[in-house]
Amino acid sequence: MKKISKLLSIVVGTVFLVSGIGKSLAANDFSQIFAQYGFGGLKFLAPFIIVFEVFLGLFLFLSFKLKRTSLIAFCFVTGLSAIYLYGYLFADITDCGCFGYFSFLNLPPVFTFIRNFILICLLLYIFLNSDNSYGAMDKKEIAVVVCILCAVSFVTGYTCTEHNSGETQYITKGEHANKDVENSIFNEFLTLSKDSSYFVFVFSYSCPHCYNSVENLKEYEQSGIADRVIGLSFTADTSAMNKFYEIFNPNFQIKNYHHRQLFRLTNRFPVSYYISNNKVQMEIRGILPCWYVLLQKLHKTEKIKSIYNL
Repeated sequence: MKKISKLLSIVVGTVFLVSGIGKSLAANDFSQIFAQYGFGGLKFLAPFIIVFEVFLGLFLFLSFKLKRTSLIAFCFVTGLSAIYLYGYLFADITDCGCFGYFSFLNLPPVFTFIRNFILICLLLYIFLNSDNSYGAMDKKEIAVVVCILCAVSFVTGYTCTEHNSGETQYITKGEHANKDVENSIFNEFLTLSKDSSYFVFVFSYSCPHCYNSVENLKEYEQSGIADRVIGLSFTADTSAMNKFYEIFNPNFQIKNYHHRQLFRLTNRFPVSYYISNNKVQMEIRGILPCWYVLLQKLHKTEKIKSIYNL
């Protein structure tokens, strides 16, 4: 029984670690979920929840004090599941945000509840078949735990205030910016014409920062920002997609792809690309500005490029 409990604790601990680390890489997005539930004032709890989840994951993975750890983890998962159930029933929330940055691991609501139920059952089994004296950490394991918790705490604090906060970043040089699109990865998603300009908006159907960008995006084509505005997203559960279309009634084309294919282009949302003369002139990370602000930004960038022959 103890061997089975130890094996199960490693499995559950791995899930906790992936979930916690994923949240730490997009801590601000996780904190925004509290606002969707109507608990905006409790957003400050998000970093503590993230670090605590990683803490539990490490203890489970190392099979340390399994009886006590599994009981605390049982209460933790049960509590979060109850909160998500409330959001699903009363706040129309479908994205649990369980894996944060690794959003492709998030599941539709039904499967999220099934996964959490399985985790609860596994934790209950571990609790009933373990004792507090089983398992201990040596000095090396303690050092690893401390280092991981410090790293997760730092990353969580950083992503709470960095670009994931939705602050707009204009990038004219980078992985895609200022690069020719001919024979590039963009050709997997778009059929481009050298004589046309494009504004490509890469987003998630459940991302709050993406939601805050859509109304500005809808003005870009008619204001002359680009000849065509195109949205790229990954296939989501039907309820999330229907909710997005019902709220925004988008006036631009949207193409959906498997998350693995779209993640070859980017793994951050939202991110946008302004393409003209067969080149990515600008990459825009974060919430989109109104058409006038962006147009001024593009004109200023074009002047600078012409001066320095870029």
